[in-house]
Amino acid sequence: MRDIPRWALVTRNFLRCLKWWKILADFRVASTILHGMPIQRFKRQILVLTAGLPALLQASPSKEDFADHPGFAHAMGVQTRTIDGMAVVFQYGQVRPEFAPNRSDSRTRRSLEKGWQFRFDPHREGEEKGWGKPIEADGGWLDITVPHCWDVMPGGRFHDWSDNSPANPPHYNGAAWYRLTFEHQLIPGKRHRIEFLGVQQRARIYLNGREIALHEGGGQPFSIDVTEHLKAGENLLALKVIRRANHEPMAKGANQEPPEVGQIHGPFPRAPDNWPYAGITREVALITENPVTIRKTLIRTAGGRVEAAVIIANHGENLGKFHVHIASTAFDSPPPAKLLEIPAGAVRVVRFEADLKSSAEAWSPANPVLHPITVQLREGKRKADEWNGHFGKREVAAKDGRILLNEKPIFLKGVAMYEETRERGAALLPEDHKRLFGYCRDAGANFIRLQVIQRSPLVYRAADRLGFMVTGEWGGFWYREAAMEAQTQDPQSIFQSHARCAIWDLMNHPSVVIWCSHNESHQFCPEYGRFVAKATEIVRELDWQNRPVSWAAWHPHMGQPEFQHSDIVGFNQYRGAMDAFEALEPDMQQVTRENPGKPLVIMENGAWARPGNRGGKDERDTEDWQADLLRRQHEVLCRHIPPLAGYTYWILCDYRSRKFYTANPQADGYSAMGLYGPKGEIKLVRNVFRDLKWPAP
Repeated sequence: MRDIPRWALVTRNFLRCLKWWKILADFRVASTILHGMPIQRFKRQILVLTAGLPALLQASPSKEDFADHPGFAHAMGVQTRTIDGMAVVFQYGQVRPEFAPNRSDSRTRRSLEKGWQFRFDPHREGEEKGWGKPIEADGGWLDITVPHCWDVMPGGRFHDWSDNSPANPPHYNGAAWYRLTFEHQLIPGKRHRIEFLGVQQRARIYLNGREIALHEGGGQPFSIDVTEHLKAGENLLALKVIRRANHEPMAKGANQEPPEVGQIHGPFPRAPDNWPYAGITREVALITENPVTIRKTLIRTAGGRVEAAVIIANHGENLGKFHVHIASTAFDSPPPAKLLEIPAGAVRVVRFEADLKSSAEAWSPANPVLHPITVQLREGKRKADEWNGHFGKREVAAKDGRILLNEKPIFLKGVAMYEETRERGAALLPEDHKRLFGYCRDAGANFIRLQVIQRSPLVYRAADRLGFMVTGEWGGFWYREAAMEAQTQDPQSIFQSHARCAIWDLMNHPSVVIWCSHNESHQFCPEYGRFVAKATEIVRELDWQNRPVSWAAWHPHMGQPEFQHSDIVGFNQYRGAMDAFEALEPDMQQVTRENPGKPLVIMENGAWARPGNRGGKDERDTEDWQADLLRRQHEVLCRHIPPLAGYTYWILCDYRSRKFYTANPQADGYSAMGLYGPKGEIKLVRNVFRDLKWPAP
């Protein structure tokens, strides 16, 4: 930032360092010290929690964007506060809102998809040249629309690890800038916020040349109040989007995978088995609303009744007096309106209960009925705000080795699914989501694992409507000791922040039936137990519907799986593909013995074959081998129902992976483990999966 003096940068970094030392004063750390923590463990914890200090002390603003520290996560300010007895999630100082096209007379939503400009910043000179400020753009900018994913820009060679420059966008790690100039008409008495449904990975957000927010994480939508920063007439919105490297640059002429760049505080401490797409990958919109708004309504059903908790925020300057009304065609009769007094700057929670009509149908995959619900905030005859949504009459539980949906056992016949396509990377349009759900339907699945990262709000609304059960997930991919400990101890770590956002966002969706808190993190150390316990604690704190908690363990019984913290024993297994097939039967017997009464769900299982590669069933890497292995798996697993209550095939479609096994022109960055190929080609294994019959649990 060219106009910030050096002394101010040093002061800012020093204050951020103080934030680190504040972590050490956390009661949990202090209490363990007082109770005689072994000195070696104490030293290790100090090193973990202060790992970002050197980078912060020495970094320029540009270098700081690429360093391993939790500053971006902390800047989001994600936290849980108890309001009127209800756990409420805040971000950027305000209640995290509902991310849905909730139009009403009191609220407008203006899409900001067109008119953007884009350019790479390989020399990290954007701040110095004022790219976030209202300056005349030179010829280096490209005209684009959002959603936008720079990985699929022209010239990309996904298989070519030797070129990390902007000439090879999918392997470019660094910064890029997005700019949008738009006109705005100020409306007296209104508030304004900009809503981003997805920006991957780190971002600095500027409005009219002023930095207004930092963000990290591609799956979580976020909303920034810009009321004080918007001006009448022309405005400039700019984002510096940063992708950090997971590997060192490949040496010239090398033909082996370069060393990984380890992380402690990021969402991916190791290079993940997916593609870390970058850009403004989902919609951006400007929301205009009244100062007193319904930020969210939480809903749950049980025993023929519905409960609702309406979260209302007063961002105005005056005391507000309102009547809160709630109505639904599913209610036997509407509950009486409630009087609310809400001071300026306050947040209140108003609760309602109502009987449901005996004719109100339950939500299930076979009958995905959604009931409309409306909440109004009225000041006399004036409607101050209105919230419109849907809910499903649905209960889910884990009991006696079974998963119960509406008190009836159900088997989860699942596929895992990434949010990507060959043409658009992670910048999907509604028609792309529709096609992917169509593949799931054609494969005969009733369950979809949405692994590792929170998906677009559109995905969960579609699952509600189409009748797919899904997982609620947010991160924790391949965490090791130091990363688990740091993210467990820091209440505003990227893992805990993403967990709170995801649980809060997905709470009302009847399609979300299981919380899956992490994937294959290192289960051979004491840090793992604390990490797993913290994730379950956050779910219990926030989930009003009390859904079952699980995760995708690396192994069902090796190490310390810590399944005492789960309701469902979830694990990945690749017997016959990556391990000996003969281990499957004893594995299933042992995990059943060690977890009596708990249902088991295989969160991943599969093999690989490129579309059209045919051969004998004993010939690895062929479609025939891939399909036959699924048949053999099914034959063994059916003997374990119950407690086996679900099976998930990895994966719906071939997917791009930044692992070195895809670094060849034939693979072109693709892992070939899908039921479908990258262009939608149907493999033999799709038909086998579709036709499999699982016994009733």
